[in-house]
Amino acid sequence: FTGALYSPGDGVVDPAMMCTALTKASVANGGMIVEDCSVSEIVTGENLLGVRDVRGVVTNKGMIRTNTVVNAMGVWGRDLIEPLGIHLPLIPMKHAYVVSETMDGINQMMPNIRDHDYSIYFRIQGKSICMGGYENNPILLDRVPGDFHFGLYDLDYSVFDTHIQGAVKICPEFGKAGIKSTICGPESFTPDHKPLMGPDPIINGLFHNCGFNSAGMMLGAGCAEQLAKWIIHDRPDLHMFAYDIRRFSPKQKKALNWATERSHEAYAKNYSIVFPHDEALAGRNFTVDPFHKVSQDQLYFYTDD
Repeated sequence: FTGALYSPGDGVVDPAMMCTALTKASVANGGMIVEDCSVSEIVTGENLLGVRDVRGVVTNKGMIRTNTVVNAMGVWGRDLIEPLGIHLPLIPMKHAYVVSETMDGINQMMPNIRDHDYSIYFRIQGKSICMGGYENNPILLDRVPGDFHFGLYDLDYSVFDTHIQGAVKICPEFGKAGIKSTICGPESFTPDHKPLMGPDPIINGLFHNCGFNSAGMMLGAGCAEQLAKWIIHDRPDLHMFAYDIRRFSPKQKKALNWATERSHEAYAKNYSIVFPHDEALAGRNFTVDPFHKVSQDQLYFYTDD
């Protein structure tokens, strides 16, 4: 490496153990966990002022009446609310990593590595290395079947091979070890690579907490805490505008092509160095002012806010 940044305070968390700990804490504090309970519809109505609000959810176990619903459905977050006339700029894509065979010299004290030139990461798992990254040509998905919540796809090596080539250059022993297993599943991504959170601007009682761009384990706990305070106190403790769903205009939320182009670029640039005034190249001129053509003829410089 020409240069590197070492963060000794960083670490990893086991997703299954974390979910178990959170569910135990929820039950201990009066919460109820209902498993094998799929939601097919959010029921809404209108209050005396004509404002739409949440009345409950329809599940395979019957109707649950409630005035508050959190859309935390990940890649399915867009599907459930579209029948309500609500749109989210959320794009599902295939995202993958591979696990190597056992390798000599691997130990738990070795740091995880992110290489921004090859857009890949190494993570230690026992005596093996997990390797994944963000390719320039991810496989975008239209919809993910509702029963695919534990499903995986076959890894497309024609897409993933760019990561393997980079990994072998960084760690030649990785190329000699062989691949023990592949994990390729659906993940949700957004136009600015940030989550979609907060109260829905159209339906009272509907909150969003999805689109975590493969960073759910990193951001999930903190975002959930802020969303809980958002629901209870009508505002979070921290400044959450960068994640607030209302940062997108109604026109942007409905424009699936724009969201797809922007999300594709945000995915590919996830490990890119962020320079001052860096702007997206995809989806430009989505909205222009009345003076756009006149300014263009005079060779004005445009920014995309």
